[in-house]
Amino acid sequence: MRERRDSAIRGANDGNGAIDPIAGRVASATVALVIGKSESERESVARAMHREQRGPDGPFLRIDCSIESGLLERAIQGWLAGKSGESSPQLLTRLEGGSLFLDGIEALGVESQSLLLDFLIRTSGVEDDVEGASNGPSQPWKGQLIAGSESSLRRLVRERGWSSGLAERLEQVRIVLDPDDVDPRES
Repeated sequence: MRERRDSAIRGANDGNGAIDPIAGRVASATVALVIGKSESERESVARAMHREQRGPDGPFLRIDCSIESGLLERAIQGWLAGKSGESSPQLLTRLEGGSLFLDGIEALGVESQSLLLDFLIRTSGVEDDVEGASNGPSQPWKGQLIAGSESSLRRLVRERGWSSGLAERLEQVRIVLDPDDVDPRES
């Protein structure tokens, strides 16, 4: 697999909606991670990124991974299987041209992490990456995936055995809302 470099962008919400300039700098990212303690601040950044890249009319869906991981699993399984006609597989089709915000990403179990990594590999459009995927050919997805977490995924890899491959993909572009929330060794 080719080497990747992280882009770390640090900023803070001044309480007056000043998140937009931060999000605007990474709006072209198709995959990004927003790290912060506040769910509402993470969602504000995700929505600002969505508006910058997708426009105000594009679809935006927030999934709370601690509660709705089953919905995410069914949507990805359907997408990877190429099924249509069921509600979950169509979810990702309806979100093309829009943004999927997966908040509380740290709550995903091992199976959900594996499915999400497979989805990201297949939809990357990079043929070298597809070889690492578990099933079938590449299936480009024209959406933006933004993950939200209270802490660095690198810490979860070390402490809880979280998927290092998924953490690497999601942390390629990082927005850290409060630098005190992340250990400097993880930047």
